[in-house]
Amino acid sequence: MDNKNIIASFLLASAAFFAAPLEAAERPPSDARPLSEIVALLERSGYGPIVEIEFDDGRWEVEAYRQGRKFDLKVDPHSGAVLSERPEE
Repeated sequence: MDNKNIIASFLLASAAFFAAPLEAAERPPSDARPLSEIVALLERSGYGPIVEIEFDDGRWEVEAYRQGRKFDLKVDPHSGAVLSERPEE
């Protein structure tokens, strides 16, 4: 095998390895509230600006400010309820 084939094989293997987690990325359940509703509920509860949202471990993980302090929130995808609120240090 020449160097070009070795590099091509390595790149293909790498692409397959790194693409697998993307395909298996966790998604909100089909009966979850739309993300726009979750954001609106959080904003009505005094959070804002919301700076990051990610779905992980069956819930929304949100970074948002409230009263000038930044918080890490865990939010239920069905109800929009804040399950935990931790000030970020």
